[in-house]
Amino acid sequence: MKQVFIASKNGSIANYLFVLIDQLYPQECTLASEFDEKLDLIIIDSETIRPSEVKAYEVDIPIVLFAFKILPSLIQYTSKYDINGVITLFMESSEILKTIKKALEKDIFYNEAMISMLFSNKTNDLANRIDSLTERENEILSLMMKDQTNEVIAENLALSVRTVNAHKGNIMRKIGSKTTSGLIQTLLQYSPDFRNGL
Repeated sequence: MKQVFIASKNGSIANYLFVLIDQLYPQECTLASEFDEKLDLIIIDSETIRPSEVKAYEVDIPIVLFAFKILPSLIQYTSKYDINGVITLFMESSEILKTIKKALEKDIFYNEAMISMLFSNKTNDLANRIDSLTERENEILSLMMKDQTNEVIAENLALSVRTVNAHKGNIMRKIGSKTTSGLIQTLLQYSPDFRNGL
């Protein structure tokens, strides 16, 4: 009997994932109530939990990410962590089955849409640009995404408004956005850390 742990802050998604696994592997998998080293598979709901929050990286347990749909932001997760596969809400059941089966065998499987995104130059370029942001730039971005004004950001970070503007200019240049709304749209699409941090 395979032990599967579903890491999700959304009970509906967790139930959906378990029902899905139970249908694909009838009476072969049980749902583990907590994380331990004897698990056969961890499924992380990337819509509500960052993979870095799951302490599975010290042990050799296969990990599959769940997302509503394949987004460029998943590329950062697959490159930072040892992810065995990605399943989405709208994936064919045969692809979901193959992803889970390969993960249980400690192998990797990505469907064609995910592979095409993994090798997309634009996706990889933007992921590298986002990773190049400094710690201070990330702090300013987090506050920007919470709709904070330059004055409030400066006060919160003990900076001058002029310094905040300089950092914002560097951020816009690095990401390649001309407007704040374009910057935020790019980050929401390509950066799971910013999307999940809201």
